[in-house]
Amino acid sequence: MVRTSRAFWWGALASLVVGAVSFASGVAVALYWGSTLPLANVLGPARAAQSLTPGDLRQNFNVYWETWNLVERSFYRVEPLNHQQMVYGSIQGMLKSLGDDYTFFQPPEEAQKTRESMEGKFEGIGAYIEAKEGRIRIVSPIEGSPAERAGIQPGDIVLKVDDAELAPLLAKLDAGTATQKAVSMIRGPKGTTVKLVVLRPPSTQQLAFMITRDAVPEISVKGKVLDSGVAWITISGFKGTTTEELDKVLRSVLLAKPKGIVLDIRNNGGGLLGTAQEVLGRFLNGGTALFEKYGNGTLEEKPVLRAGNDPMAFDVPMVVLVNGGSASASEIVAGALRDRSRAMLLGEKSFGKGSVQSVERLSDNSSARITIAHWLTPNKAEIHKIGITPTYVVPYSTNAKYTLALPQRRPIDPPSVTDSQLWWAIKLLTTKEAPPPPPTPTPAK
Repeated sequence: MVRTSRAFWWGALASLVVGAVSFASGVAVALYWGSTLPLANVLGPARAAQSLTPGDLRQNFNVYWETWNLVERSFYRVEPLNHQQMVYGSIQGMLKSLGDDYTFFQPPEEAQKTRESMEGKFEGIGAYIEAKEGRIRIVSPIEGSPAERAGIQPGDIVLKVDDAELAPLLAKLDAGTATQKAVSMIRGPKGTTVKLVVLRPPSTQQLAFMITRDAVPEISVKGKVLDSGVAWITISGFKGTTTEELDKVLRSVLLAKPKGIVLDIRNNGGGLLGTAQEVLGRFLNGGTALFEKYGNGTLEEKPVLRAGNDPMAFDVPMVVLVNGGSASASEIVAGALRDRSRAMLLGEKSFGKGSVQSVERLSDNSSARITIAHWLTPNKAEIHKIGITPTYVVPYSTNAKYTLALPQRRPIDPPSVTDSQLWWAIKLLTTKEAPPPPPTPTPAK
């Protein structure tokens, strides 16, 4: 969970690879000199740096600068040393030494992409893709996006981007790296064009599309009223646009006077603290959202946030779906709705990410993300590395008996979904029948 005005959430934690000069004390390079070292040519990096290092830290930095000088003097190279990368490696090493998975550094380009994502919009064609068996497949175009307007459909296989064959470029890459490679080729600034050549199974005919990139909203909230009369609302992340999206969805589904609401925050990795507080304000009429606990033991209460004209769903029966991918801000929402007796939780134990990060943009537009506190539920329950176990534990299953019909607004919308957890949530809301407890594991003999 992030709580600064310039904060962001990085949904997948990056692996921090630290080189030989990645010493904890190396952050001084960036703090004092950026990518250049004053007087380095005259005195050498160590002596120049030590002349400016605070006296009480100078002894600690000696070994760092001794190593820096060894690299400068002796490291085999045919190209000049990249001092900027050495600085970034030093910062990464320092933050990694703290032993906290959620404290890390992002170079400028990565930081910018993450900031764009947390703002809830980006520039490109607007399509979700995946790498599978060496090919890039369109999972779904985003509603109203340039990709959808151009005619891109789910299942299309992207063969070429601007006449560059993808297969040879992706042949030796793992799925994650291949996806990132394809994204970097397809995304681009608003107003520019990209040519995609796709294969649309089962046909063998290739289709070409010229798509003009645009600003694309990353839709984080979706909602629909099912045949049962229950509203199913999914929140995929707590971004800068999430509250506005939720308000729009709530105003729509509440017109149907639903029998209940299923708030689905499964596989939601979290996001902005303020957004989580605002989301709670649609289902709770004020009160405590969470507590922040600092290293000195002090607690700070964080309230539910709402304004007078925000939509209200205070009295509609409610079930919240969680699973092992529900983390951070998702757990804040689930924990508050549970502790405040507003909703029942159903699904599987949540991830257990109960720490708060402050994210600061540094002078070169890189970012440092620092854990500053742990958060507790309104009942002051700790969830960090513990998670939240729902009242009703229901394993996920796609058995055909759990199939539910879905309303279709667009031809590409799926006609049904098979989901045991959603099925039981609706059953609980409409008939009050609770799911059976999961079977007790048989002890090994």
